[in-house]
Amino acid sequence: MIKRSICLLACVSLVFLVSIIEWDNWFGNPNMTRRADGSLSKGIPLQTIRLSRRAKHSYKLPLRSEAALVLDTKKGEVLFEKNMEQKLPVASLTKLMSALVFLDTRPHLDDTLTMTVFDADCVGTSEIKVGETVTLRDLLHASLISSSNRATKALVRASGLPPSLFTARMNRKAKELGLENTFFCEPTGLDKENISTALDCAKLLYFAARDSAVASILGKTAYKFVSLDGGRRKHRIQSANGLLFSSFEVKGGKTGYIRASGWCLGALLQDEDGKEVAAVILGAPSKHTRLEEIRSIVEWSVEKNRRGS
Repeated sequence: MIKRSICLLACVSLVFLVSIIEWDNWFGNPNMTRRADGSLSKGIPLQTIRLSRRAKHSYKLPLRSEAALVLDTKKGEVLFEKNMEQKLPVASLTKLMSALVFLDTRPHLDDTLTMTVFDADCVGTSEIKVGETVTLRDLLHASLISSSNRATKALVRASGLPPSLFTARMNRKAKELGLENTFFCEPTGLDKENISTALDCAKLLYFAARDSAVASILGKTAYKFVSLDGGRRKHRIQSANGLLFSSFEVKGGKTGYIRASGWCLGALLQDEDGKEVAAVILGAPSKHTRLEEIRSIVEWSVEKNRRGS
């Protein structure tokens, strides 16, 4: 009897220990990141950033945006920068982190959710109406492509986490990924207290694109879905990322705007030599300026790289 009790106690202790290790791996270990296939990887890329020789001449390309950056993601080398470590509101670029934290809860994306008044409260208009039933996959697309605040709030609800704990997870993950100058106070980006830097946004975009579910969405120009309730409403959402409609080879990106942040854009692109670069514009005075200036800094950086200057 005593031996059986000891054996039972040992089994319970082992299960408890394993659960702690798993929890630590996913949520508490800053040296572990999740690959696209869901496995864990030691070490965090982009922790060592260096300024290239050509980036020291960034001032020769005047910009109206508050901050900007072009980063070679393989080398961790800054090719262009303006105020890259200045803390600024980042609007809906916040949703990149919201998506990662939601996916960390390991949801079944084919599960459905019915939109509530809570989801629609204080977030403006949306293509998804209260009472409609949609899949979590559709909500994730709406959050990242059309930047639906209503869809983002619904994803938080679907995670099973209280909003305050979900936001705490966002900040915890930011620290785990080395985003030292980033802070979130809510998951949509509507609050001006959601702040980051051009450098941290480039890193966040890089990490987000390493998640297979997010990567499959960020490069889409449009997405169609049908609600599953009696109304069977058809939806077609379109990206506001103008770079996706340009001659650049864009792997993905995210836009953002609130009055306090100005017009923001982060994008992952590939040059003619196959080099991946992350480009970020924060605080542009207009939607047109946002697009023109991110084009300019990428072209300037790539051309300088070809010359080796």
